[in-house]
Amino acid sequence: MKSNLSQLRSLILIGVFSIFVTTGCGLFEKEASINTAELVGLWTVSDADVVPQIGGLPIKNYFTDVMGMSGLEAEAFAAIYDTFLQESFGGTIEFKDDNTYIFQVMDAVEDGTWAINSDGNKIILDGGTSDEQIVSILELTKTTLKVSYDEISMEDLDENVDTPDVEVSMKIEMTLTK
Repeated sequence: MKSNLSQLRSLILIGVFSIFVTTGCGLFEKEASINTAELVGLWTVSDADVVPQIGGLPIKNYFTDVMGMSGLEAEAFAAIYDTFLQESFGGTIEFKDDNTYIFQVMDAVEDGTWAINSDGNKIILDGGTSDEQIVSILELTKTTLKVSYDEISMEDLDENVDTPDVEVSMKIEMTLTK
């Protein structure tokens, strides 16, 4: 059980790390098909749907099939992880008209630059850097911004250097309001 708690701690740290990876840069495209004036301003996350997978499996299946947990244990750990992820995706992001942004979640503050791609359907955060994040715009109005993006990382979940790292992925869909 101690090993399972250690692995859960690792998964939670991955969730927190993934939150902070959402930063980005790029040049502003004037030909964007969206009204960038609608994007500029302070947005608050009002809803987030996060679908995590480990090693290509839904979290519960990973806990039972790979970690050998019982169905009840796997459900409990998956519920804890899901609750943590949902709570972690709160916060605000302010898109400024000088193409910079400030992202605040929990007690952390990140800043960077943003751009809209030439098709006008994606926000590029910190484009051209190792922190680049591309976010698909699902909807943008004066008061609502719906986006989706994927996070993928390779993680050492069992803290054993002799075992291979495991792919941890999250599909995230967020609704933000002004």
